[in-house]
Amino acid sequence: MGTGHDVTIATIDVRALSPEERVDLSAYQNALRAESHPEDPPAPIEELDALLANIPSFVRVWAWLGRDDKGQVVCGAQLLSLDTGDNPHVAQANLGVLPEWRRSGLGRRLLGDIVAVAGSAGKTLLIGNTSERVPAAAAFCQWAGASPALDAHTNRLVLADVDRPMVRRWIEEGPIRAPGYELIGFDGRCPDDLVEQVVAVLDVMNTAPRDDLEVEDRHFTVDQFREQERMMGAQGNEAWWLFARHLNTGTLVGLTDVSWNPNQPDTVWQGNTGVHPDHRGHALGKWLKAAMLERIFAERPGTVDIRTGNADSNDAMLGINHALGFRPFIANTTWQVDVARLEERLGSTGAHAAQR
Repeated sequence: MGTGHDVTIATIDVRALSPEERVDLSAYQNALRAESHPEDPPAPIEELDALLANIPSFVRVWAWLGRDDKGQVVCGAQLLSLDTGDNPHVAQANLGVLPEWRRSGLGRRLLGDIVAVAGSAGKTLLIGNTSERVPAAAAFCQWAGASPALDAHTNRLVLADVDRPMVRRWIEEGPIRAPGYELIGFDGRCPDDLVEQVVAVLDVMNTAPRDDLEVEDRHFTVDQFREQERMMGAQGNEAWWLFARHLNTGTLVGLTDVSWNPNQPDTVWQGNTGVHPDHRGHALGKWLKAAMLERIFAERPGTVDIRTGNADSNDAMLGINHALGFRPFIANTTWQVDVARLEERLGSTGAHAAQR
């Protein structure tokens, strides 16, 4: 391995990469994935191709890749902005360096590029995520002056350990505890006659804990939902959606959704689960989760586990998940830092910066 000075960092347009560049990017991402998720298979390049070809129009992406003197990608970064009209001050920063190249100044160089672009784009707050499986990431955030704002876990349910009689009991109790409601659902693309209600009920996810994150609610339009839906489908993800509908008004008041990808067939990913505050107290969350879980047993019999992300402070959701058998799998932290503070930090370290 050379030194960080041997690495050339260049800006890239992720929407216009050549086939060779996509191969290099895929290899780099899978090397990082092997560190953070060694139990999972590498992602095939077709998934990356589909993602890059279907990035939603409202997502602005700035990206950089660093190559060594042999042309191998050894580091990279992204700055993402959701131009939905909400939280215009915020951007998501993603930065990675292959293990053997860490502490050679590459992280600091990439962060300098990120901060310069964030400032010119009018962003005042950067948010990023770290995993306990990559301790160097949290150390870098601390060095940069970021603060932990939200502690969370990827929680895992091993299906062989599920109390299936309890799941069936929750399903049977559903219409008894919530007599004024019914469950409806769809697979894949949302029907046109339902999509406005689906987008509206997704606002319930704004009630999930944000702890110290300096962000406001996010709202998506039908067009934006369709773009996200198209991107997920292009990558091979098969989505199942289930909703609680209030019979008197015909309004969707709760939801849960899962996705499955044949490239990782052992795992189902749990997405959103939430119930509107005005309709809580009827065990709708239990009914939704149990009904979806029973379907997974019936129609995805090869599934080994279900994984989902939860804030550690989300007591209501964790109560249901823990009763089902979800257990902590990977601890994650969301960090935040003012762009001005980063500019000051990077300026103060100067040419003799700590090797990060």
